[in-house]
Amino acid sequence: MAQMYDHGGGVKSIRVPIPDNPLGHTLVYVVDTDRGPVLVDTGWDDPTSWGTLAEGLAACGTGPGEIHGVVITHHHPDHHGLSGKVRDASGAWIAMHAADAAIVRRTRTTRPDRWFTYMAAKLTAAGAPEDHVAPLRTARRPSTMPGFTPAAPDREIVPGELLDLPGRRLRAIWTPGHTPGHVCLHLEEEHPAQLPGHGRLFSGDHLLPGITPHIGLYEDPDDTTVTDPLGDYLASLERIAALTPAEVLPAHQHTFTDARARVGELLTHHEDRLTDLLTLLATPLTPWQLAERMEWNRPWSQIPYPSRNIAIAEAEAHLRRLGFV
Repeated sequence: MAQMYDHGGGVKSIRVPIPDNPLGHTLVYVVDTDRGPVLVDTGWDDPTSWGTLAEGLAACGTGPGEIHGVVITHHHPDHHGLSGKVRDASGAWIAMHAADAAIVRRTRTTRPDRWFTYMAAKLTAAGAPEDHVAPLRTARRPSTMPGFTPAAPDREIVPGELLDLPGRRLRAIWTPGHTPGHVCLHLEEEHPAQLPGHGRLFSGDHLLPGITPHIGLYEDPDDTTVTDPLGDYLASLERIAALTPAEVLPAHQHTFTDARARVGELLTHHEDRLTDLLTLLATPLTPWQLAERMEWNRPWSQIPYPSRNIAIAEAEAHLRRLGFV
């Protein structure tokens, strides 16, 4: 059964499952507007997830065919995965920040062999052992896997501007770091329970109550620009703290108050991590060697293959912030 929760003020949430993932579910928000319901994120592209979303919408008094629009906080498949099915069912528009829309377009058009060759070269340069790199040399992109054929958005989310949601005031706040085009969405309306603060914040993965978001590298194989995603993330946190929302509605776990305190915890976490890494880097290390020594939520030996690639990207993001890349 779908788990729907009414947050008041024309905002509800549905817990849409993520198959075989410790996160468990994505919180998809249903926002009432004068032209029909608008979704903030959609969940993972999977038959069970789609069924749960449809059941949840029915509990909200609507259905997939009545959705007016979809606002995507970022391009990851547990957020953007079902957007195409929603649009097919209803004709809804899909809005996304230009930086993440570019990643979606690149994912849709890049040949599988080009992408896997690029990833193999990146991991080799990062010091990954050959037994880790080898599977990429013969990999083929399965056309049915979520995230490999994401829906192309048809509207752009412009930072600082109000979204076209008739009867609502939902402003886009650009918060890069987790992805280059991640956005939070500030509902600039009085809190329905009169909690102190300024409106409510749909925070996507940028600000979660008990998880530190992954800082990713999403580089174009044809672009040699060196980015600083961790620096972007830290600056983005400061922007969110300045909003002082009354309540945060994240994409995972649960809603919470006191965004400023949570931002402070995350800033302290990254400051401590960077300090610890400087100690480790007294001896030169490759990104792979650094990742092996960094603190994760489980020992390195227990981290599965795909997650190790994510860990290498995060290690490199920290090296860039420290000026080692």
